[in-house]
Amino acid sequence: MKGIILKDFYENYIIRKNLINWILGIIMLIVVVAVFRTKYVFALSCGLVLPLLGTSMLQFSMEQDDIAHFYKLERTYPLTIRQIVLAKYILALLCIGFFLLVSFGLSFLYIYGYRVTTFREGLQIWASGIPVGLTFLSITYLGYFLFGARKGIILYVGVTAVSALVYVTSYYGFGVLELLTIDRTLLLVISYPVSIILALGSYLLSVRCYGRRIK
Repeated sequence: MKGIILKDFYENYIIRKNLINWILGIIMLIVVVAVFRTKYVFALSCGLVLPLLGTSMLQFSMEQDDIAHFYKLERTYPLTIRQIVLAKYILALLCIGFFLLVSFGLSFLYIYGYRVTTFREGLQIWASGIPVGLTFLSITYLGYFLFGARKGIILYVGVTAVSALVYVTSYYGFGVLELLTIDRTLLLVISYPVSIILALGSYLLSVRCYGRRIK
């Protein structure tokens, strides 16, 4: 499993094309954070964008696997399909965890630097990124294992676009931010177990889907 994790990490951050994509995405985020010092952008960055970045790991690695037909070689490894899929989910969780740490630090910039929100509200917005990341992981990873890299990226882009559209339109009327003001604590209490269940279900279904694809 460690070898699969290291391979996928290499394909994401060592291959020049993929590394450039990561760098450009981070630069764009830095520019947005530096220019737009509002609570809305804070919620967008820490509650949505950063948690979602960790779920893009599989797209790059599966794209390389399809090009090299690596799935044929994986069958010769002393690993079960369950372990192969688990390794990819573990890497995604590690990446989501890293970006959540970045998001945590960014939250303090908006709380104490830009002063656009209170400490409690800022931590609630940051905490909402955890179920968001897990839910997005559940949907997109299952799509990749079910459809493969080419069709899976369509699902990834589609879900990302819908999420962004819903969030942006909420700026002009009743939407995400207004919904969160109702009772954020209750929403978080509900969303955490739901997102964990979705992630576990996604993993189990991905094992079955991937097993059928590589046979």
